[in-house]
Amino acid sequence: MWKYKTQTLISVLGLAIGFTCFALATLWIRYEMTYDSFLKNAKQLYVIYKPDLINNSGYTRDIDNLASQLKETFPEITNAISLNPSYKYAKITIDGVEIPASTLTVDSTFLTIFDVKVLEGSRDFLIRGSNKCAITQSKARQLFGDKHPIGEIINNNEEICAIVSDMSKHSNYPFDFIKPGGNWGHLIIELLPGTNIKAFEKKLYALKIRDWGDHFFDRMIMRPVTKIRYTDPEIIREVNFQHIVIFSISGLLIILCSLFNYLTVFVSRFRIRQKELALRVVNGASAGSLMTMLSVEFVLTLLAAVFLGCCLTLGLYRPFVTLSEIHMDLPSIYRESLLYISGVMLVSLLVFRLILFIFRRRTLNLSIRRSNNNLSRKISVIVQLVISIGFAFCTLFIMKQMYFLHHGGVLGFSFQNRGSVMLWEPVLSGKGELVNLIKQIPEITDVVDADGMGGDLFVPGMRSINSIQSWDDKPVDVEGIHVEIMYVTPEFLSFHNLQLVEGEMLTEDDAENLILINESAVKAFGWRSPIGKKLEIGFGGNPYSVKGVVRNMYCFGLTVEAKPEIFLKANDDRYGNLPRDAFIRVALFKFGDGMWKTCREKIDQMINKEYTSALGVIISNSEERFEELLKSENALIKLLSFLSAICVLISVFGFVSLVSLTCEERRKSIAIRKINGATSGDILTMFFKEYSLLLIIGAVIAFTTGYFIMQRWLEHYVKQTDIPAWLFLFVFIVMAFVIVLCVGWQVYKTSIVNPAEVVKTE
Repeated sequence: MWKYKTQTLISVLGLAIGFTCFALATLWIRYEMTYDSFLKNAKQLYVIYKPDLINNSGYTRDIDNLASQLKETFPEITNAISLNPSYKYAKITIDGVEIPASTLTVDSTFLTIFDVKVLEGSRDFLIRGSNKCAITQSKARQLFGDKHPIGEIINNNEEICAIVSDMSKHSNYPFDFIKPGGNWGHLIIELLPGTNIKAFEKKLYALKIRDWGDHFFDRMIMRPVTKIRYTDPEIIREVNFQHIVIFSISGLLIILCSLFNYLTVFVSRFRIRQKELALRVVNGASAGSLMTMLSVEFVLTLLAAVFLGCCLTLGLYRPFVTLSEIHMDLPSIYRESLLYISGVMLVSLLVFRLILFIFRRRTLNLSIRRSNNNLSRKISVIVQLVISIGFAFCTLFIMKQMYFLHHGGVLGFSFQNRGSVMLWEPVLSGKGELVNLIKQIPEITDVVDADGMGGDLFVPGMRSINSIQSWDDKPVDVEGIHVEIMYVTPEFLSFHNLQLVEGEMLTEDDAENLILINESAVKAFGWRSPIGKKLEIGFGGNPYSVKGVVRNMYCFGLTVEAKPEIFLKANDDRYGNLPRDAFIRVALFKFGDGMWKTCREKIDQMINKEYTSALGVIISNSEERFEELLKSENALIKLLSFLSAICVLISVFGFVSLVSLTCEERRKSIAIRKINGATSGDILTMFFKEYSLLLIIGAVIAFTTGYFIMQRWLEHYVKQTDIPAWLFLFVFIVMAFVIVLCVGWQVYKTSIVNPAEVVKTE
């Protein structure tokens, strides 16, 4: 190990990084897949979803007043509760001080499903309409110490009436406080054991039910409570579950690359160590003792990698738990990580012992004397090339897709150097006052009054859903379609640079019955020539005429198709039906390059000075909002870039080691060739031909596999970049250049040695 210390170091480093990535990612996957698994009867608990046209997924967990109805309708349901989870950054107020704490709003049946016990006090916190609440034992100790918490007041008017047992934070519904609510929120049902789930799902989907007033709906679905964490697309997380799986597979590939590298070099060194092993046999060593000695070398390498992996885990602990939201201490993470690593080590040892067993079957003495078969070495080189080239290709392609989404003009609008201010006022002030104040900031180049339009394009509240029942050329077999409605002004359209496909944009002089529609609406209505076509919004309404078609906008995600959308011209009364005791003022603005921080500071100062009675203010940057949509992809790019570099590094050093060992094995052959007239160039050409063929084979396999993987990955995006030929060529040329340097340097050093000295020593 010390003699080949460079190779040992590379093997240990590669294995350590692979162990760390694989163990942490696998732990993360298991954690995501076991949310709420600690609950009693967790296998019988399901969350109900109802159709919701506003959500991108088409469904929502927010359901009103259905718990008792479902329980009465289906005998398979033993319990049903409604609850509202807390926001991620929720706070409570004690003595005028805001403190981070999560509050769960529940109905009176909460304790029938959740494993929570009332340790002290009354159950008044379950009575609808009361101002009582319960606090967990740990939160009470944290906030009040030895002081008795019952009777204390939070949020100015809520009285703590009970102390309840803590529940694991490993839940979709964690809480520090519990307070009563109505029969609304997320609906969780408990099914009888042995219920035919598929049959029940069909009955639930077919049920038509009324939740409030005369509002009926059907097509409800359900998901196990233990799976909603990683299957619900509406749950906001830093990294998508699919990307965590890629993270884990990447770590496993790093381990595979490192092991192939180590085992290949080990087999190559076996031939070089023939004199040492022969002397050990002469001095009484048995085949078993030699196998044990070689196994110890491998085990020491693995243990050194595990130790280094533990050090990496220690350094990554805090950012990892912050990113993954895993509520585990460092010793627990160590224990679980070592469990996964032990499994990988066991498999590695079995493979290693298999290799030694093959040598033993040939008898160790015969193995020492026979020439080493280069086939296994070539296969190992190809495997390492496939992994490293595949990693590099996939990483570069993902980066190309992200650049395409940012700069390819495919989003249907512009978001660079744009921001918005949303201001809640208790009393309506002078119209346009906010806009005029923002215009005075020198770093701001353009301002648009967006009052009454709900906000910028990234605010879901801008859109409403309407059913269109009548339009020109409507097919007989189509009942109607749902569309999103947006009220806009010409300035608003110009500000966001909506892209016109055909027709004309709205202007100030246009009548209110002229509208714009997007490409999805054209497709939904079945129109080939949409300009001038008419439709009715609502029942018996006046017809609207299509003036223009704009490109689809992808403001809330790039993995879902854009919905049919209609743009109506906002009238002079921008405030519509907003209550007169609270008004939302909205201003959109553009700013110069690199001026966002300065603009935000000046807007903050202006609002603090001019709007002292404001109920709330949101200042947002469209670029930051867009980056939120791609946060998981950006994290994946950073990860894959790092792992690609590690893979290439391992492969490069593997090449250096293999070429060095090959040259050492073939020193006599090279010397004889030189004696017979071969030049250093001839010897270099001989080696280059051999490794060039391996590179071509590895590249073909890597590019073919990477192409199909990236094609599947692209299917998740509504807008996709192409896979150009130059990307394949670039990766191949870079890898070829690296290999030429590695092979050339090692072979050149061997080829310039005096052949007479080599023959003499042999």
